[in-house]
Amino acid sequence: MEHLTQPHQPVSGTFANWKCKAFQVCLLLFFLQYQLSAKVRTCQDSIPGEIHRKVDQLPSFPGGQQALFAFLAENLNAPFSPQANKTLGQVVVKFVVFKDGTIGNIGIMKSLAPAEDEEAIRVVKAMPKWIPGKLKGEDVNVEMGLPVRFDFLAEATFVKGKLTCDGVDKAPKFPGAEEALMKYIGQNLVYPVSARRDKIQGDVLVQFFIEKDGRVTQPIVTSGLDPNIDMEVLRLFAKMPKWEPALLNGQPVRTVVRNFEIVLRIY
Repeated sequence: MEHLTQPHQPVSGTFANWKCKAFQVCLLLFFLQYQLSAKVRTCQDSIPGEIHRKVDQLPSFPGGQQALFAFLAENLNAPFSPQANKTLGQVVVKFVVFKDGTIGNIGIMKSLAPAEDEEAIRVVKAMPKWIPGKLKGEDVNVEMGLPVRFDFLAEATFVKGKLTCDGVDKAPKFPGAEEALMKYIGQNLVYPVSARRDKIQGDVLVQFFIEKDGRVTQPIVTSGLDPNIDMEVLRLFAKMPKWEPALLNGQPVRTVVRNFEIVLRIY
């Protein structure tokens, strides 16, 4: 009979202590009204047509501003590096929305640090097509700017069955606390038939985010066991109920949880 254990309670020192600084995305989409300095670092794209800075109708993200906020919040990741502790602030990314809605000519207007600059550019490159801007009723190429701010978030680790966060007033909590979390995993994780047949067992490590509203987002398997088991673990986290978010100065903050361990055994 197969047995699904609850999150393993590692002994002290099993996982190396880690630090991460995440961020709150401070977004204000603005239109560049001035000539760009020659010092701006830009990747030029060979798209024909004049690039405009004054138009009758600005380009817009599909779904509007709130959809843009949601896209960035879901896709922007704070760099996990010691340098991130010292590089809080704002990156300003400039880009062109071409007449066909594609994004190009991406560069940095205001640099923060290499890791943060790279991450901001990566997310802008990943954006879907925009609704192009218009001038005199025609679709045109329009230059835009996007400030992205990187701020502190919580430090987190799961030790001896308890999730702890340094640097915050209150750690995030699964509804009902750790015992309820263990029960949720034990009752909802389904051992894949193929893994059971092949007697695959072991540990899976997961990283995920707890948003300021308590949602669990971006679960990824950082150390997998079997493709089908890994998919089942991700399914479990994708449907996980909301947590109580971490609090700092009375305000909810986003948290990343790394190396969350689930042990699977067949007896």
